[in-house]
Amino acid sequence: MASENDIRKLNVERIELLIECSIQAYNALSETQLAQCAMDKVAAPAGFELIDSWSGVDSLFGREKTVETYGVVFRTRSAPWQYVFAFRGTDSTLDMLDDCGVEPQAFVPFESNAAVPDPVRVESGFNDIYRSRNGSVVSMQAQLFALIDKYRHSSRPLSEIYITGHSLGGALCQLFTLDLAISRPDIRAENINFASPRVGNKAFVDFYGEQTRHPTLRVVNVHDAVPHLPPSKLGFRHHPSAYLVAFHATDILGKMDLKVAHSSDNYQAVIRCASSSGIGICNNKQLQVAENFTICSELPELEDH
Repeated sequence: MASENDIRKLNVERIELLIECSIQAYNALSETQLAQCAMDKVAAPAGFELIDSWSGVDSLFGREKTVETYGVVFRTRSAPWQYVFAFRGTDSTLDMLDDCGVEPQAFVPFESNAAVPDPVRVESGFNDIYRSRNGSVVSMQAQLFALIDKYRHSSRPLSEIYITGHSLGGALCQLFTLDLAISRPDIRAENINFASPRVGNKAFVDFYGEQTRHPTLRVVNVHDAVPHLPPSKLGFRHHPSAYLVAFHATDILGKMDLKVAHSSDNYQAVIRCASSSGIGICNNKQLQVAENFTICSELPELEDH
């Protein structure tokens, strides 16, 4: 699959579940205690419970390093045990656009003795958040694998794993998905991410496809600027499988409104609209997202995004 615009041809329930989990990952970030999960603000999807969270070092592109909550784990309330790892994205589209770095780095998996082809490169800012530590706080990478190993040997062992995230979270969750395939090859995982920037070069995309052997789907608004970063002219590429939607602001800014085109809430509204439309597509010039707020959703053309 390269790209698709009819949600009926995809796993609708899973896409709806994982966009909700991605939104809840944003809610986990406390406004006052960044390193502690705001558990009271996170609403687990129906049939799931919130069981864990992890942090990361916000070393994004040279900023002052702080430890922040970067994701949450949901688990089904009954067997077979399904786990969702949901990564938080950026809270500002403009931050992502202004700060997106382009310096490539080698990808180093959790099991560092695992072979990774020399040409494989990933964007440095995403990689730093995934692998950096700060004093006594271990890296996001180490925290994630500690959780994986804890669940593997628990009374509620891993049956299915879904990995997701929006925006920056979409990039981080792809790093983790590849790392999991390399470092714990016996575990199968599915990745659905939303509005993700490009993560690595062509060698990374090829290696990702060879190693994961599990479904990965990008959900992309064709008017969203973030999936076009870092630029392809610098060698960055996307995983080829994508579900395309097309929405933008209804006011005078229209397609130029970057925040509207990138909002996770707007992605969710269009996904829900498409799934309930009967034709698999959200074609609504005044789609209600919130009180007194609408967006325009149209049929996207199938092309490379």
